[in-house]
Amino acid sequence: MSEADVAILQSCWGAYRQGDVGLFLSLLGPDIKVYPRLEEPGVRECYEGHQEMFEYIENWFSGWDEYTADPVTYIDAGEYVVVDFKEVGVNNSSGMRVEANFAHAFKVEDGRVVEWRMFGPVSEAFEALGLEQV
Repeated sequence: MSEADVAILQSCWGAYRQGDVGLFLSLLGPDIKVYPRLEEPGVRECYEGHQEMFEYIENWFSGWDEYTADPVTYIDAGEYVVVDFKEVGVNNSSGMRVEANFAHAFKVEDGRVVEWRMFGPVSEAFEALGLEQV
């Protein structure tokens, strides 16, 4: 993990939260691959490219009345940067409030995010990626 990779992810997240779609997309590779948690209802194993990524994001947000995700820490995982996010949401069908941490692993190449993988806890991300957690 380089400081540059972390800066790209921080800029990407900031652009996303501020609704700056142009900046957000400029920080993502055009062929980005998104791998959601397969436990999520109605998801495919992989979404490729900006259009499919937005399809996934739209599906995700359709399940929540309220939802926020805030990065807690960035962890060096070799070719990935694992970000531990605190996620809080109110489910739109049950009204249940959910608060938990979920790990997201990002691969950055040539200054753009080219892969985004989602996991449960950080330990699950490291295990799935075949890495030892420090």
